[in-house]
Amino acid sequence: MIERMATTWETIEERERRVRGTRTTSVLARAAEQIPSGDNLKTAFAERPFISRDELRNIIRDHDEGPVITLYLNFSGERLVRDHPLFLTVFDSLRHGELEARKPYIESLPYAQRLRVPEDLAEMHAFLDGFQPEGARAIVIFKQGARLNRVMPLPVRVADSLTIDVDPYIQPLEAILEEQRRVLVIDLSKENTTVSLYELGYEESLASIKAFEPSDSVDASRPGKGQGRRLTHLQWHLKSSALLADRLFREKGADLVALIGEQGLVTEFEDYLPKAIRERLLARLRLSTDDRTIKRREAIEGALAEARRRDEEAALAELGFYKGHGRLAAGLELVIDAANLFLMRQLYLDDRLTQAGYVCRSHHFLSLTAGPCPFDNQPLLPAENVVDELIEIARLHGVQVMLVMSRQDLLVPYEGVAAVLVTAVPIDELRAVSVTS
Repeated sequence: MIERMATTWETIEERERRVRGTRTTSVLARAAEQIPSGDNLKTAFAERPFISRDELRNIIRDHDEGPVITLYLNFSGERLVRDHPLFLTVFDSLRHGELEARKPYIESLPYAQRLRVPEDLAEMHAFLDGFQPEGARAIVIFKQGARLNRVMPLPVRVADSLTIDVDPYIQPLEAILEEQRRVLVIDLSKENTTVSLYELGYEESLASIKAFEPSDSVDASRPGKGQGRRLTHLQWHLKSSALLADRLFREKGADLVALIGEQGLVTEFEDYLPKAIRERLLARLRLSTDDRTIKRREAIEGALAEARRRDEEAALAELGFYKGHGRLAAGLELVIDAANLFLMRQLYLDDRLTQAGYVCRSHHFLSLTAGPCPFDNQPLLPAENVVDELIEIARLHGVQVMLVMSRQDLLVPYEGVAAVLVTAVPIDELRAVSVTS
């Protein structure tokens, strides 16, 4: 099989370069300074349970400070046993496997750095032991002594992994952030405007401006002029607010806009927005601009869910076209074969899909059956859910991933998973690769 894959698609050396590239390159440019964080995981999480794209740029390699531990861990239903959460058992298994795999590297470290590895792992275990997921589907942790402590719960699934390396393993989180829609939220009133950014369930305040308030006293002999002045001040406020929104929309790379405020004021404000932003309007929400409760989050998430449903319907409606042109792999077995050959351009999965399988993370190879990796002849590692491994590998190689959460019914004809291929490939050829593997 390995000869077939190498000669048909690319050489083994080319594959090695491709896989290495996913860990040594990044969509986001790395900055020159380490982000500030608490001196332990609990403090860091209490201070800020979110890692923005800007902050992620600043989590960088530092050879002088020694190894960084990176953890990606899923919370599934069966892992949340009350007395002893099973995700702790998964963490312990990941820890044992990585310590064994990285033993030569760890033993080569200076004494202080070598000693810090088990201390950091023990702190991570203690943190997880007291952590309450509260609806989170996964968590990401970066740990390097007192220098780097960052924790981020996620509402999306990840592939379980723990790495000990000179560089934090940020690529999966980068890919997840790139997939999410960033919403610029504009709270509008006649007195002031506040702009924030909403992403992955977290909202970050960006800027605010206050309207100039004219005197309530109006010259009795010239009442019309006083009213005109008030209108002019409101118009200037709306114009200034629109300019602020336009600037932040571009600077922060927002995808959508949500407007919050009194209906008439919001309608008037829209006239001041550039057409490009009006076309990205997600919702007009009837909330108090002072309401920062869970009701606000639910309203924004509800609007995003409706937008996601429309996107899913539009995207999945095109699968028949690709199937007719020989560019669609359907069903988990064929999709995995396409992934192993790096043939995927787009990947669509039922968010509920799970399947045990096997993986070689060193060569980004997946299988539904046990056996050796065809690239190094080492035994494939069991994966509790090979679908999560498929998603991560797809993200690392720049594949557009859509986890279908609303219209799973549209994926039923494709057994819950389909991949659009970069080129037309006879299904028989993919099946032949599957049989050979």
